[in-house]
Amino acid sequence: MSLAFGVDVAARRGCDVVALGASRVARPLGRVHCAAELHALVADFAPDVVAIDAPPAWAGATRRACERELSRRGISVFSTPDEATGAANPFYRWMHTGFAMFAGAAPCVTVETFPHAIAIALRGVAPEQGLLKRPAVKRAWRCEALTDAGVDHANLRTIDEIDAALCAFVGLRFLKGDVLALGDPAEGVIVVPKGLPVRRPRQSTNVATRTP
Repeated sequence: MSLAFGVDVAARRGCDVVALGASRVARPLGRVHCAAELHALVADFAPDVVAIDAPPAWAGATRRACERELSRRGISVFSTPDEATGAANPFYRWMHTGFAMFAGAAPCVTVETFPHAIAIALRGVAPEQGLLKRPAVKRAWRCEALTDAGVDHANLRTIDEIDAALCAFVGLRFLKGDVLALGDPAEGVIVVPKGLPVRRPRQSTNVATRTP
């Protein structure tokens, strides 16, 4: 049976890890703060894939194609900077943490993904403008996306665990080859479910972004 880990990345509070297998019951495994802690979980559970809400490395001189593609589809996402910019700006510490998660997941297969885009793909449309600024609405909307995907999310307590579960769901889809891989493999791709709208619906929003 296939097992996927989803990792929601944050620099200060730690990274929430959720496991999802064939039963489609999302199981929170706690928070990890460094590569070694994630590596220990990977060693204990032996997932087939780890799907991470962060880029695996700094960008080059231009914006990554995967991020341009999400923007073209009306989905706001922070651009990954080059190394000099990222190292100089404390805001990007969460990306440093993301790099550590990719390192900690080795030698497991890893993919980059984005919970907001996952939820839009699963629901088929973006929420009305401004709604996701309200935490309760954001949580409910993403839980509905998990429900639409047939995922039991009763064990999930926080929006961070919900986002990690969305990542894990994409991991399972990736194992089946049933995903969109946006971008250029040479610089990194963002993996999302098939069904992501090509153009922004009139009622869509740009408010949701990756946050540290």
